Amino acid sequence: MSMRYILFLPALILLIGCTEKRTAEISDREFARELQRALIMADSGSIIEIPAGRFAFERSLSLDGVDHVTIRGAGKDKSILSFMGQKDGAEGMLIKANHILLEGFTIEDSEGDALKIQDSDDVTIRDIHTTWTQGAKSTNGGYGIYPVACTNVLIETSEASYASDAGIYVGQSKQVIMRNNWAHHNVAGIEIENSLDVEAYDNLAENNTGGILIFDMPGLPQPNGGRVKVYRNISRDNNFANFAPEGGVVATLPPGSGMVIIAHRDVEVYENQITGYKTLGLGVISWYFTERPFDTNNGYDPYYKNVSVHDNVFERKKAIPDLSKEFGQMINALFIGKPQDIMVDGIFDPSVGQSPSICLENNGEDLRFTNLNAESATGISDLKRLLDHNMDAFQCQATPFSVENISTD
Repeated sequence: MSMRYILFLPALILLIGCTEKRTAEISDREFARELQRALIMADSGSIIEIPAGRFAFERSLSLDGVDHVTIRGAGKDKSILSFMGQKDGAEGMLIKANHILLEGFTIEDSEGDALKIQDSDDVTIRDIHTTWTQGAKSTNGGYGIYPVACTNVLIETSEASYASDAGIYVGQSKQVIMRNNWAHHNVAGIEIENSLDVEAYDNLAENNTGGILIFDMPGLPQPNGGRVKVYRNISRDNNFANFAPEGGVVATLPPGSGMVIIAHRDVEVYENQITGYKTLGLGVISWYFTERPFDTNNGYDPYYKNVSVHDNVFERKKAIPDLSKEFGQMINALFIGKPQDIMVDGIFDPSVGQSPSICLENNGEDLRFTNLNAESATGISDLKRLLDHNMDAFQCQATPFSVENISTD
């Protein structure tokens, strides 16, 4: 494979392989043109380097259909691509290519998603920061780091803040590792959606509305995610106000949510520290509980199955649960202002017989656990009558599974 370096410096553009050097003062606008030109002209093996500095862009950057490309900055928060006042494009940077390495730069204030990678295989995202510098606004882009419909993805040592949906997200993807990342001041810190064979470990999610979300959503090309392991993460103090635009599921998330699992199968949650939540440490619910429509034409399964939660630390905050969202209002109404540690909706697939939908083991003493038994409930009064606190019913062994075919080479 040939290697082609394209190196940008504030006063120098050097294409290795050429003997001529052009020295000039490069404006933000000129730099933007040169970087987009480098992406357009890139061929297999190109290494595009971005110098330290802050550079302004009016249009999205994109790489489409060229494999084996590296885009490398001088380091997170050293090479900064600012899209403040962006006039064209739905993302800050859009990648549709295979065998891609992105590392060492920051994307700020994109009109839409900051860094979107779509329909790609073998993607490494390392030491990247995405943020919106004006703070929490519903007009911020939905996603910070956003691989979707990808295979063999590694996201590590990266940071995401102030996304109006999810800071670090992986959706409809396969064979994913998310490790050693920091997500803060987003609506959802880390989100795994409709994905298969995912490991998320050694991450820090703090000061988001919700720390870690594992969702399986209807109406998407890849239904029924599974084989997800979430371990050794810290989800703490996720009590930040929900600033998502109204309409989406994440807009219903109550501040004070440590971790939420919706309609997912084959999930193992272990050795995590889930602390400082004012509403709910862990919620596990079916899609039915959302009371949102769905269809099963593509095989979508609205139930959660084979969820194992063990050897975690839960420590709730001494506070009144959230009152801004219906879910938090429900918890206040049911438990007289007491945050809950673990809650399940109790809506189980009747076709699975005696197979456990969720197993809980070794998650600490004196937990506030509730099974809402919500299948036949029609309101708060029914839930009050039907709910129980019998965690012993969920002391069981889930069916073991392995996460398959992940490579970080």
